[in-house]
Amino acid sequence: MAGDGNFELRHVARRAGVSVGLTYHRFGSKAGLVAAVVDRFYDEIQAVISLAGVTEQDWAGREQLRLSRLIGFLYANPLAGIIISTLSREPEVAAVESARWSELITLTASNIRKGQQRDQLPQQYEAEILSALICGGVRHAVGHALAASPRPGQGELTRQIWTWISSGLQLPALASNP
Repeated sequence: MAGDGNFELRHVARRAGVSVGLTYHRFGSKAGLVAAVVDRFYDEIQAVISLAGVTEQDWAGREQLRLSRLIGFLYANPLAGIIISTLSREPEVAAVESARWSELITLTASNIRKGQQRDQLPQQYEAEILSALICGGVRHAVGHALAASPRPGQGELTRQIWTWISSGLQLPALASNP
């Protein structure tokens, strides 16, 4: 992949030291291989944003940290710009992305409901709708930033996105350093 997401399966097989036939057997097609890479990419995102072991109980504090980790991961991952923008046009990849974003929206909705139960978020909003708004907005804002030249700084992007989220949820402004 020369930076634009285009590649030949035979080149991938050669670099991996396996036959093209084995590659086709395992992945079915070039799109199948790409879908597997994208699925792994989203596994990594979920690991980064899981916040396992984080003791912060304040919803806003946890979500600022989660957003900061997500943006850090995406800025550091050389495939992020390609996966978030270019590859989603392939049907097999689009199916993986759709399923993985549905999972992320469901997890985010659960987080929102927890914040509402703790009276840290307004009760009048439907958690699933807020979740879809937040996830979609973050995805497209980061995708735009990844494609920008020059890219906005990670901290500045995090601040801008958190300001949008906190304004929409009527939360206090960004804490000092997420």
